[in-house]
Amino acid sequence: MSASTVTESPAEIQRDARRPLAELLPAGAELALVAAVGFALLVASFADFGLHGYALVGAILCPALVLLAAIDIRHRLLPNAIVLPAAVVVALVVAASSPGSFLGHLAAGVALGGFFFAFAAFFPGSIGMGDAKLGLLLGLALGSRTLPAVLIAFVGLLLGALYVLGRRGFGARKESIPFGPFLALGGILAFFLG
Repeated sequence: MSASTVTESPAEIQRDARRPLAELLPAGAELALVAAVGFALLVASFADFGLHGYALVGAILCPALVLLAAIDIRHRLLPNAIVLPAAVVVALVVAASSPGSFLGHLAAGVALGGFFFAFAAFFPGSIGMGDAKLGLLLGLALGSRTLPAVLIAFVGLLLGALYVLGRRGFGARKESIPFGPFLALGGILAFFLG
């Protein structure tokens, strides 16, 4: 979230949750940027890992994360129509290309998704269910690299919060910052650097 972004009210977020996916997608220059970054990461995945199942996981995961981050920044929403199909396809690719590691990936996804789900249930308004589903996707894709991705995300969120506080003062304490972009950044970095 940039310091100039105005936060949406819970009613506006609920309204966005019912909007068709096409209305949530970026448009214009933002769409071009999302598409360019997503495509560059797709190409980088195959360039780094060759024609392997892991490269295919990255080709699915990274563009999806870029798109989800753009939507979350604008609408504070991680649409099921993107997260859930990406999770299913990633799970199928991991199961087909690395059957021996599939259970580890599944366990990482269930653990992170479950942790975020419990956190959202016990601390309403802290993180959303979209973050829990994104946690499932990250765990399925990253397996043992899930923890570094989450640590990167939390450090990024902390730095983002400190930036907002520094720019707007302590009156900004009640503003929400979308967690999805930080999870996306952590997921992409952990995928390529893990």
